[in-house]
Amino acid sequence: MDILIIDRDETERTGMEWFIRSNQLPFEHILHARNIKQANMLLSKRKPHVVILELELLSPTNFAAFAMNIRRYSKSLITTTAEPVFERASQAIELQSKSLLVKPLNLTLLKKALTNATKIEHSSQPMEYISRSHEIYHSLFLKTSLSDPVQPIFLLMEPEKQAHIQDLFTWLYNNSPSFKIELYPLHNRIVCLAYVRYPYTMENIKFEVSKIMQLWREAFDFNINIAIYKNEKDHIDLHQAYTVTRTVLNMRFYKGFNQVFVVDQVHTFSSFDPFLTSDEQRFWMESLEKGDIESIKDYLYQTFTRPFNNYPEPEIVRIQLTSVLAQVRRFINNCKLSKIEVVEEAYHHTFQIILNHPVLYTIVQEFILFCITIIKHAQVQKQKREFNYLERSLLYLEHHFNNANLRLEDLANYLEISPNYLSHLLSMENKPFKKIVTEFRINSAKKLLLHTNETIYNISISVGFKDQNYFSRVFKQFNNTSPKEYRRSHQTQPRTKAQAPVQQRSDWNESTEIKESR
Repeated sequence: MDILIIDRDETERTGMEWFIRSNQLPFEHILHARNIKQANMLLSKRKPHVVILELELLSPTNFAAFAMNIRRYSKSLITTTAEPVFERASQAIELQSKSLLVKPLNLTLLKKALTNATKIEHSSQPMEYISRSHEIYHSLFLKTSLSDPVQPIFLLMEPEKQAHIQDLFTWLYNNSPSFKIELYPLHNRIVCLAYVRYPYTMENIKFEVSKIMQLWREAFDFNINIAIYKNEKDHIDLHQAYTVTRTVLNMRFYKGFNQVFVVDQVHTFSSFDPFLTSDEQRFWMESLEKGDIESIKDYLYQTFTRPFNNYPEPEIVRIQLTSVLAQVRRFINNCKLSKIEVVEEAYHHTFQIILNHPVLYTIVQEFILFCITIIKHAQVQKQKREFNYLERSLLYLEHHFNNANLRLEDLANYLEISPNYLSHLLSMENKPFKKIVTEFRINSAKKLLLHTNETIYNISISVGFKDQNYFSRVFKQFNNTSPKEYRRSHQTQPRTKAQAPVQQRSDWNESTEIKESR
């Protein structure tokens, strides 16, 4: 047997618990609640035999829901008050309290009330299984007709979290609205068939459903959505009703919770290409690089929270968000942030939010907070000079310049940024891609001319030129002399067979005017 003590004052609750234990009253568990919301949750889950309630905790907004829960889940109520006025006595009577005690509590009267409460037994009504549950479940997933000629109103209810299904089912069973209902729980939703004996309009039903939602919110700190199938036919197709309402409940992604949807046909979501364009990729890299959080906010709000004429398929929107997240991930790698624990935790948290959170607006807010975190850490990395695209570009090119088919796109893929953005960065440093590659090739060719017996043709091919004549023209532009004349005038060391033309960074720096940004 359990007892629940509901009181604002922790000292009062602790004192009553001590009194109960010291008098060896037959309670196995003594539960505490400091407000009505906590009390409602404990009433539903633990169903305590006796409840002690401080009446001052009640208000016009929570009274009705609490009264229902007391009648359904508890066998005896004892009320206390510090205000012995008619209003408190009236509340105690309405709640069917067995005793009303005035604070400071008379311990003799408290013990008597508790002793009497343990002797009171209310007949409990065991939950009955719906006799035709097999027929109903069968009709939800297969197109079959109901044998019952009375046609119900079809409601589909969905709590914010799947873990709340049991609470919602129990609460609905014990707090049915003004019409008869049948409940059929599914994995993360509850089918409710409502039978109304009087003429009704859809507005009447919507009003009753809104009342259910309001009472639920008063009793529990959880959200729900409810979809009503608007049936225009003489009979109801449960499979069609379930399909239609299940689809429209996906609108939670855009609308959030505490919504009542009325539908008569399947809601169609639009499709689109979720992957970012090259301009969008460049936007993200530039915005993160600049720390421009306002532009990032504008992009996210305009892309994901603006009013839609046709709402996109939620799962495709999630893919689009992961495409955006991939750009942020590339920025993280380029900034050398992946080894920072708080950054990695934030990344994985954001990834899970994108995949699993039911409401788009919350996902966007979490994404913005994630970007703010990344930008702050990137700024620290820049101050430490641990972030340099040019440096990484030079490291890559000094080992790949001899590839005759080397493209800007290859370097961009290595750096995990867009080619347009990379070209922009190199131009800002006055180091265009073509200029850097050509200087690497010419410097390597000069070494080969001086230290090997290879022909000019072979040297031109080995450093990445496809045409000897073009190589000779470029070489002369850089050195004011032809490769042949350069070899003749500068050769002072014995020649050997050509080695792999890998240019050392120190040589490249000494022979060019390009300075690395640090």
